[in-house]
Amino acid sequence: MEGADYPLLLTPHLAERIWGGRRLGHHIGEAWDLSVHPGGPSTIRNGPLANTTLGDAAQARPEDFGGPIRLLAKRLDCAHDLSVQVHPKRGDPKTECWVVLDVRRGAGVYLGFDETQDQETIRAAARDGSLPHLLRFFPLEKGACVFVPSGTVHAIGGGLFLFELQQSSDTTYRLFDWGRGRRLHLEKGIACADTGPAPPPPEPRSLDAGRTRLVDCEHFYVDRVGTDERFSLDPGGTWTAALIVAGRIRMEDTAAEAGDTLLLPRAAGRRDADPEGLCEVLVYGPTRSNG
Repeated sequence: MEGADYPLLLTPHLAERIWGGRRLGHHIGEAWDLSVHPGGPSTIRNGPLANTTLGDAAQARPEDFGGPIRLLAKRLDCAHDLSVQVHPKRGDPKTECWVVLDVRRGAGVYLGFDETQDQETIRAAARDGSLPHLLRFFPLEKGACVFVPSGTVHAIGGGLFLFELQQSSDTTYRLFDWGRGRRLHLEKGIACADTGPAPPPPEPRSLDAGRTRLVDCEHFYVDRVGTDERFSLDPGGTWTAALIVAGRIRMEDTAAEAGDTLLLPRAAGRRDADPEGLCEVLVYGPTRSNG
């Protein structure tokens, strides 16, 4: 297989969801923009690797990416409330974060409990429909960032359009589903759930002109870049990627516009990106040892 030594423009895997809206397609709830997950790999659409799945490219030449890709990036179009759910801490863990791309007035997320609960109280509340009343609701604004460690009980409210970065896992335990009749996973979910309040949201910090670090955890980082001037993307020893939120950028002979994801593998090295006017980009990747 050809080497992944150039900027890769990705085509997402689209997934219908019961809560999906129309931004990504009719009833499409999730666009898996950067994915090697067998449940929905994204596809390379430019250069020598065009029409190859990212999973196949990364498996054939892991050295080009600095090793296995262990993250999954999505956009979520949440027209209706998602289930109250939790992700396990072990086995197939899923720590994640969300960045709000657009929001309906008053929309937000349920995140952690208002106060520490015992497991029997949580179980009873899930069964009688009162579980959301035990959770803390956070109204959100465009641009807000939310960090969700594995084990945090949470639900995304209807009216949010989100970028999500997570560990590459698709294990979800539903605790409550707003009467939609889908299967619940009470015992597995309660067994791995943190029963107290969620940790405070991360504090954004400025890295340089036009670039802000939104999240920096043991698994990944997310930066917001807003600029009309040339900026650099550096994969370091692994890889880095960029979701174009607004505007358009060009990286040599590759153009990317709003909604596109551009992946820069280790083998491609550092590259410059030239905005065509003012742009907003979310840059992300695996956490690096140098911070």
